[in-house]
Amino acid sequence: MAEKKRNSSIELLRIICIFGIVFMHTIAYAGDEIAVGNRVIQIFVNCFTNLGVTCFMLISGYFGVRFQLKKLIRLDLMIIFYSLVHLLIKAGLGIEVGKMDILSSFFPVLSNQYWYMTAYFIIVVLSSFLNRIPERLSRESFQKLLLILLFLFSVVPTFLSFDILGSEGKNVVHMTVIYLIGRYIRMYDDRVYHIKKVILLWMGNVLLAFALELLLFAVTGRYSLFYRDCSVFTVVSAVLLFTIFRNLHFYSRGINRLAGTVPAVYVFSFGFQRLIHQLIPLENYAFSAMLFPMVCIFAPCVVLGCMAIDLLRQMLFGKPEEKLSGRLAVLLRRILDFAGTHGEKASGAIIHFLSGK
Repeated sequence: MAEKKRNSSIELLRIICIFGIVFMHTIAYAGDEIAVGNRVIQIFVNCFTNLGVTCFMLISGYFGVRFQLKKLIRLDLMIIFYSLVHLLIKAGLGIEVGKMDILSSFFPVLSNQYWYMTAYFIIVVLSSFLNRIPERLSRESFQKLLLILLFLFSVVPTFLSFDILGSEGKNVVHMTVIYLIGRYIRMYDDRVYHIKKVILLWMGNVLLAFALELLLFAVTGRYSLFYRDCSVFTVVSAVLLFTIFRNLHFYSRGINRLAGTVPAVYVFSFGFQRLIHQLIPLENYAFSAMLFPMVCIFAPCVVLGCMAIDLLRQMLFGKPEEKLSGRLAVLLRRILDFAGTHGEKASGAIIHFLSGK
């Protein structure tokens, strides 16, 4: 049987999104104080780029995730690897490394070192329950659930400034909402859209968010309200962008291969940026018109460098990592089975003791 080929347009979207995420993170290296003109450009760029993780989760929701312990352990091993490399980079650059930094590098998912990866892990672990929501609910009930969740965790934060969870959408609750939106699209939206019209709608939504940000900045000096992760504008932009790419269909082995490095780029970019910053100190351009041309050099260096390093890592450690994750999966299953069996006996004994029976 021929292997089913992944749609490379979706994989291309993953690559575009990681470029956007790194580009947005790179601007922060210029410092908190930058020229007003550069700030306006930053706001404009961020309105386009701060939808990457939302697109990632939409893709996961659209295709659906399933709990596979071996696969999850292998992903965790990759994250631990790059967390430890990042730790060595910090130490090599003379940055103080504390005990908690070391501990969190060995447990990056549990310590929420990379918030999106932590959210993704939790959603995968709970996927057998989450996937039942659209399967058990009627279409109308599912729509009502999504509208309630979007109102609470997206509409309210967008127009009332504060958000219920206080993390600007960088949390597992908001990502769960996005995951469920992806499931809804997969189950109920099989229409083929007019791409040019969707592009115009997407650009209009982004420019509206930009206009509101400019107004907010001019009046209060604040920004980053209408393009943050929990913003309804970000959610709409991500859905429209995903719609554009899921209506395109082509196959490219090279794009699919590069897309496989995207999780590693997301994790390692935080460490690799520190190295590039030694070569391109962006704070020197904070009040210069050269800031964004330098960012356009800095960010691609980070993404392409991380991709090359991860392809090398896969080539060198791919097979040992596969074997290790398999063995760890077997061991962890035995531990969980043991804990489940004896935990049930222990809880039964406690209930029996407390009830006096």
